[in-house]
Amino acid sequence: MRMYRLLIIFFCCLCQYTTAQKLQYSKGTVKDPGGGTLKLLANVNGYHHLIYFGYAKKPVVYVFNNQLHLESKKELNIPIAENCDVRLLQLKDYYVLYTHTDRPSVHRLMKINRDGVTTDISNLLNKPADSLWNRSKATFQLFNHNDSLYLIAHSYHEQLKQIKTIIVKPKADPGTSAFTQLFFPFDFGYDQLKEVTLLKNQLLIVKTSKDEEGKNILSIIKTDIATGNQFSKQFESGKYVYHNPTLRYNTADSSVFVYSLLRTPFGYRGARPELFMARLNNTLNEISPVQTLPNIFHGNAASAFLVEKKHSSGWMCFTYDLQSFGRGSRLTANQFSPYMDEARRFSDNYYNPFVYDENQPTAVSMTLLNNHLERKADSIVKNNGNYYKIHPAPYAQFVLQNTAYLLLTEELVAKKKGLLLVYPGENNYFETVPLRVQSNYDFLLPQLQVVENKYILVPYIDKKELGLMKVTFTN
Repeated sequence: MRMYRLLIIFFCCLCQYTTAQKLQYSKGTVKDPGGGTLKLLANVNGYHHLIYFGYAKKPVVYVFNNQLHLESKKELNIPIAENCDVRLLQLKDYYVLYTHTDRPSVHRLMKINRDGVTTDISNLLNKPADSLWNRSKATFQLFNHNDSLYLIAHSYHEQLKQIKTIIVKPKADPGTSAFTQLFFPFDFGYDQLKEVTLLKNQLLIVKTSKDEEGKNILSIIKTDIATGNQFSKQFESGKYVYHNPTLRYNTADSSVFVYSLLRTPFGYRGARPELFMARLNNTLNEISPVQTLPNIFHGNAASAFLVEKKHSSGWMCFTYDLQSFGRGSRLTANQFSPYMDEARRFSDNYYNPFVYDENQPTAVSMTLLNNHLERKADSIVKNNGNYYKIHPAPYAQFVLQNTAYLLLTEELVAKKKGLLLVYPGENNYFETVPLRVQSNYDFLLPQLQVVENKYILVPYIDKKELGLMKVTFTN
């Protein structure tokens, strides 16, 4: 208890409690089926859907209305094979569930409305007239572009050392669907494709490379779909490897923010991971000098969270894989992107993946950056001993009303947990707001969704039941 009182003093000195909140829990809960994956799709034409994917089972949709009353339970007539790729994409009034198996190669697409009613629209993918693109045996990418469904298919051309990318807007009539064909350089022997994003008629590509001399390269490629104009930018890091590079696109001015961990090659010892950051304009020229922050996991940090004080596109979140710490540590990153649509696994270990070991890092580090991406202030919660005052994971980060928030789990007393909201404040401080949640609930923080820039929804588990929590913030 003494350590917890010190933590309270720490946060009171550091912050001001300025934001009130209104909490609401769902009326009617769902029995936790366990052993599968869960996905929240918020505001499907006013309704909220929890989708459960079980092993060798048909998906189940739980439909909540806008007042969080459980309206219905729908079983989808879509068998999910063990080797099946699954994607979900939300549009304005409905969402689509895409499945793909490689052997045999089968693409299926289902439209799901607010009531959980499904319509098979696989004909959009399998029309004979579209044989120029829909014979791919690879999984398609799905994008919401101007509230319309778009698909992207890739194919590698060895002789050209290029990837051909076909962007398709499927249409329901018997004619040929409209598509655009683009190329970008890619050498299968040296390059790795990290991210493909479709935004505002722009195709953004992120790839990493290692040349014949062993130098590591990060490449950003941007192609205007309408004109075909292509811009590219490269960064070199010598022996340091770009790990999980991530793009954030500013729709207001078409600028790009790119960041990546930099780690030494496996087998090297001594150097701690660094963070690479760059801000680029619409032609991929540097807006300000590239910044590299050394040792972001300082202070024995298990998780490192970084955010800009102003003009932020969100928190950057990184966590050590503690299972391998000290034995050739691996790194993981919370890749926040609205285009990552894979359902996430949940289990008992998911809620508390950190098992105390005196040789493992346990602290939580939070860093405030200025407008030049320079370190302005640091705060570290040390978590000494086997009592986690602030848990390194799970966590969520989101942007609401132009403010970047970080949501963490805090320990109140034994077996009682709360949630702590952190955001950039004035005078190089972090503001913190405790959320007065049910202390015996386990919250699925990575499933958090922002709704209409007004409130957030978070799924939770209470013993063996699932539900939704709505949090509305007022100043």
